[in-house]
This record gives sequence, C-alpha cells and structure tokens, in this order.
Amino acid sequence: MEKHNLSMQKLRRMMHEVYRVFKKSIEEQQHEGIKISPEQFGLLHAISTKDEEVIQKDMAEMMGKNKSAILRLIDSLEEKELVRRVADVKDRRKNYLMVTKVGYKVLDQYMRVVHELMEEMQQGLTQNDIDTFHKVVNHIKCKAEKL
Repeated sequence: MEKHNLSMQKLRRMMHEVYRVFKKSIEEQQHEGIKISPEQFGLLHAISTKDEEVIQKDMAEMMGKNKSAILRLIDSLEEKELVRRVADVKDRRKNYLMVTKVGYKVLDQYMRVVHELMEEMQQGLTQNDIDTFHKVVNHIKCKAEKL
C-alpha cells in the first residue's frame, strides 16, 4: 500500500510542477497586447477543439468547474474579444460559444509556447518512454472514468 501512496504523491508533484511551469510560461506571453490566464487559455482551447456546437454547460462539465466560474471565464474572454456568444435561433436562452479570429491568433501564439515547453520537458526521453507514459495515463484515465 505504501508503494501506491508514493506513486500518487509523485503523480501529484509532477502535475504541480508541470502546471507551475505552464502557468509561468503562459503568464509571460502576450499577443497584440492581450494576456490570458491559464484558465482562460484552457477554456479558449477547449472551445476551439470541439467539433459540435459549444454551450456553457458543456464547458463547465468538460473543465470540471461550476457554471458561474465558467460564466466569469467566458465574460473575460468575451471582453478581450477572443470569444463571442451566439444565441440559438430556436432557444434564445441557449448561447453557443465561438472563437473569434483574434481568439484563434492568440490561441496559436500560446499553443506554440505550450508545444515548445512540452518538447523541452520531454528531452532525454526515448520514444518508448513517451509511448509507455501515454499507455499508463490512458489506462488510469479509463479506469477513473468507470468509477
């Protein structure tokens, strides 16, 4: 049992360090005078990757946040003109979220930083190491989804 607790502690520390470096890198970035927080980046990225229409409720579930927290993030992204709300023609209470052209430009800039950061953190690992990491993460994720 002690071995499993040690593994959870290592996982927590790794996640904390990765988030710390990610947050630092994101906060140092600015595109055309627009700065976004890691949470805003996460929401902007999540909206941009959805194939179907995106609504606030879906984003709250996807990001594990309550609706009011997501609403504040959406408001802040909308103020910066990175996303916009579009009312559903059939149900005016429902708003779809769309990334603007400026939003995609900002997202592209921040994604380059994330990719560079990930490449730097993976230095010294073999492709086999990376494949094993993905296999383990996917296994744990699938198990957790069933609980």
